[in-house]
Amino acid sequence: MRIALLPGSLRAGSYNRKLARVAADVLAGRGVETDYVDLKEHPMPPYDGDIEAASGLPDACWKFKARIAAAHAVVIASPEYSGGIPGTLKNVLDWSTRGGSNPWDGKVVLLMGTSGGPWGTNRMLPALRQVMAIMGAVVIPQSVTIPNAGKVWDESGALLDETLPGRVEKVLGNLLNVTQKMTGERL
Repeated sequence: MRIALLPGSLRAGSYNRKLARVAADVLAGRGVETDYVDLKEHPMPPYDGDIEAASGLPDACWKFKARIAAAHAVVIASPEYSGGIPGTLKNVLDWSTRGGSNPWDGKVVLLMGTSGGPWGTNRMLPALRQVMAIMGAVVIPQSVTIPNAGKVWDESGALLDETLPGRVEKVLGNLLNVTQKMTGERL
C-alpha cells in the first residue's frame, strides 16, 4: 500500500511538515510505503482559466497529479491561515482537478492539522473536508487536530508530546482499514 503525505505549508520549520513526518514514521512502522509530496516541488501560478486555456496545465501540476494518482490514500497535514485553508494548498488542489482527470475522485483522504494557537485547525478542517468531498475524495470522518503546536515540538523540531504518535497511529489505522476495503490493497 502506498500513502501520499501532503503538508499544506511551504515553511521549512512548519509544524504540519513535522506532523506529516510523524505520520510517515508511524506508517513506516507498519510497513506502508509513503510518498512525501512537498508543495515546494510543485510550484504553480494562481489558478486562472485563461492560463489553462492558453497553455494547458503547468508541468508541475501533471507531476503532482501523477503522485496523488499513484497513492492508494492521501494524508493532508495543513495549517490554518486566518481561519481557512492556506492559499497555496487550495491553489494546488484547484489546479489538480483540471485537465480532464481528477486524481482525487474516489481517493481515501485523512485530514490532520496543527497550529500554534488554542484552536488547532478546528476552523479550517471543515472547509477542507468540504472541498475534498466536492472534488470526489472519500474523507474519513476521523481527523487529527493539534492545538498549541509550540508545546508539542521544541525549537529544534524534537517531539515533546510522547502521546502524539499513538494518537496519529489510531487515526492512521482507520485510514488503512478504509483504504483496504475500498481498494482491496493489502499491507
